[in-house]
Amino acid sequence: MPCRTVVLTVDHDGMAHRLTRIPGDVERLLHAGHGVLTVGEAERAGVTRPRIQRLVRAELLIRLAKGVYADRARYEALDLWPAFALRSRAFTLACGPYAVAAGWSAVAIHDLPTIGAPPERPLVVVPVGSGSAKSSLCGDVRAISIPAEHRTAVDGCPVLSMARTAVDIGRGAPRDEALVVADAVMAGGTTVNELRAVLMAERSWPGSRDALWVIEHADPFAESALETLGRLTFIEGDLPVPISNAWVDLEAARYRPDHLLDDLWLIFEGDGGLKYNGRLDAAVVIERQREREWQLRQHGFEISRYGWRMARHHRPELADRFRSVIATTPRRAHPYRWYREIQTYRQVS
Repeated sequence: MPCRTVVLTVDHDGMAHRLTRIPGDVERLLHAGHGVLTVGEAERAGVTRPRIQRLVRAELLIRLAKGVYADRARYEALDLWPAFALRSRAFTLACGPYAVAAGWSAVAIHDLPTIGAPPERPLVVVPVGSGSAKSSLCGDVRAISIPAEHRTAVDGCPVLSMARTAVDIGRGAPRDEALVVADAVMAGGTTVNELRAVLMAERSWPGSRDALWVIEHADPFAESALETLGRLTFIEGDLPVPISNAWVDLEAARYRPDHLLDDLWLIFEGDGGLKYNGRLDAAVVIERQREREWQLRQHGFEISRYGWRMARHHRPELADRFRSVIATTPRRAHPYRWYREIQTYRQVS
């Protein structure tokens, strides 16, 4: 049977007690640090290093990077990406005042959507010549140019801006993963001109052509990774690219289809598991979906559905299916007059 360390603390009466929970003052430090605490912050609050080590030996705290700790139970309960985000925060803070979270660490800290597993090690960048940190078992450090406008902070953690993050991911990640990030960044308010400005600042860097492709195809109206992958299927299949989430007004009701080919009155909808999995109201969601589809068909629309597995792993086959649907759908006399919230209708000749 494996040995387990039992750590005792002594109260004011000299009685020894087993450590079974994180003390309140340490909990408050963890809360203030958004899940992590540094030795420096702890000491300034009167929490000594020996006390932190006792909490580590009691398996109440876990060391995520040099001098940075988290609640062990909460950390171990996290899913892969939130856990990676916490390690990335810890490693960034451990690397000193010039360090900035970058790459997939920046994606995780910004809480952007992802479709793959996180890397094993966090990444931070430091300005060239700062010499402030080195790679370790906890993460990697790279020295690069970091203009002031490419830096920001999330909950006190220095991180590359969303625009810089999207461009950097676009330079090196698979196209589908990069486009998911870029769509989310633009949906959050970053403009295409901001992305282009970042790319111009690093235009001689490897992967710039790939990043330019991502910028040119990113869509601020995509609302999920599944919708991004669905649109990417049209792009990769050399098919007409649909309009994302435009309003379709049916007088008594209005809807926003995931993808609309307005000249065909043809709608493509992604069926994601999050719509149904584990929901107590799944039956209600499905019923509303059926009613929505019935209303759209009554007004002359054709609807085709696709799922995550095809969009993520079998896009060539999915593109063939889309192509077949498009080929068998007659072109209408007039494109459907969709609109955005600002009520700017497409100009129809």
